[in-house]
Amino acid sequence: MPRMYSATGRSRWPLLVGGLVAVVGLGGGVAFTLTHHDAPDEAAVSPSPTDAPMPSSATADTGVGDDEDGAPPTGCLGGLDRNAAMVLSAQKEAAHTPYGAVEVATAFYRFVWQSPIPTTADIQSVVDDVISPGASASYRDLFGVYRAHPNVSHGDVADSLPFHLSTTNGIWMVDPDSTSDQVTVDIAAGYVVDGALSPSKSTFQGFVMRWENGVWRVAGGTQPDGKTLSSGGVRYTGGC
Repeated sequence: MPRMYSATGRSRWPLLVGGLVAVVGLGGGVAFTLTHHDAPDEAAVSPSPTDAPMPSSATADTGVGDDEDGAPPTGCLGGLDRNAAMVLSAQKEAAHTPYGAVEVATAFYRFVWQSPIPTTADIQSVVDDVISPGASASYRDLFGVYRAHPNVSHGDVADSLPFHLSTTNGIWMVDPDSTSDQVTVDIAAGYVVDGALSPSKSTFQGFVMRWENGVWRVAGGTQPDGKTLSSGGVRYTGGC
């Protein structure tokens, strides 16, 4: 029977009560969509601009305490790099648990959401090994995504500036309708722009993770509810 999980990613039984959950500020309009509104399944990465601070670590809930699923997500499984080797390493190391799904989704997000974009060889490797063969053709077409959106931030960061994501102050959440073999993960992370963590810019994304042939793969994307994520998200225990 599939195990059920609360909005914070913890198993519903036993229900453990943690500390206060930090809130992602929504005042500037934290808005991140999987694709353009008229094509909700078109691509893996197509955001709306975001401009809001990440939560303060002083009040964040780390998710520590429910050890049924092993160590809670660090947000940096696979290492500090943002290449295909990092994503594949995270995929290999991730357990068959919701925590494992969160780690692989996070590694994938860190990989795709950067500028300059990854190398052709790395993109192909991630398409072949990390995106599920069952995902839609448009979702698997990362090359097409980057051709259409060479700056995946859609102008949230200037074209001339390099950027990537940091999970240091990031949060994650598992959809309560997830099962043992299919987990929907919502992630919020901060921008690192030109080498510095932005005090105001953040972005969020949802990923459908599927357990296939002994590893987690990305089967599609979702558009998270920002308010639900900000009020129910769990702090990564490490981050990078």
